[in-house]
Amino acid sequence: MATNPTEATADPYRLDHRLTVLETRSDTILPTLATKADLADLKSELRAEFVSLSRWMATLLVTVVLGFAGMFVTMFTMLHH
Repeated sequence: MATNPTEATADPYRLDHRLTVLETRSDTILPTLATKADLADLKSELRAEFVSLSRWMATLLVTVVLGFAGMFVTMFTMLHH
């Protein structure tokens, strides 16, 4: 048995200290988390980027198809002469 009254009420698991550490961690982490507004902004930015990339890809596809068509027309024209 503990003879000292402070030993009897002492926290063997140091819960006060552990709680303080957890509170400090949460106070440090919470301000850095994304909010719904942050995620909505990111979503709109990603959609805009996707639309822009889609337009570039469509333009590239049309250019490649026209390039190959021109090449085939030229090849067949030269073969017939």
